[in-house]
Amino acid sequence: MRTPLQTRSESSADRMLAATLALLDEGGPGAVTVAAVARASGASNGSLYHRFGDRHGLLLAAQARALGTIEAETATAFAEADTEPDDEQAVALLATAAIDLFVRHGGSLRAFLVDVADSEEVRAASTAFTHRLAGTVTGWLQQRFACGVPAAESAWRLLFALGVSRALFEDDAISPVPLDPGALADALGRAVLAVVR
Repeated sequence: MRTPLQTRSESSADRMLAATLALLDEGGPGAVTVAAVARASGASNGSLYHRFGDRHGLLLAAQARALGTIEAETATAFAEADTEPDDEQAVALLATAAIDLFVRHGGSLRAFLVDVADSEEVRAASTAFTHRLAGTVTGWLQQRFACGVPAAESAWRLLFALGVSRALFEDDAISPVPLDPGALADALGRAVLAVVR
């Protein structure tokens, strides 16, 4: 059984990580300082150092939280797609989920896949994350469509490239003509189907 002190300590760590992720989303890794996270989370600098060691430890913990959340949401999307008997609808569900995930978690993905890549630990964790996602996507495509590895890997790269571009750029930076996310997801789903069929 947890004591009240342990519960407070855990919720304090959760607040620190949530503040870190919010700062990453708003201003990138440069916005994440011990003082800024402490201020945003209502914690002291000392408690942050005690919990995470330093800024790098805080970023690693935030990375684990963010990427774990994305993996869990990805698993949920695939579980939902598995219940859809129509292949086109199943892929459409996944394309919609992929675009949504990359947009909603854009700040974290930008930070951990691109901006903080100078840290070997961050880079290794990010690579392991993308490899796990690749395994999930390609395994599902191979099972569902009985396609070969090259087709599944090509489809994964389409999904990943589009998702990362959505995480890195606002839509108005890509084109002056707005595109409804549903239309983009529909086109992405058709592209994936064309590759794996």
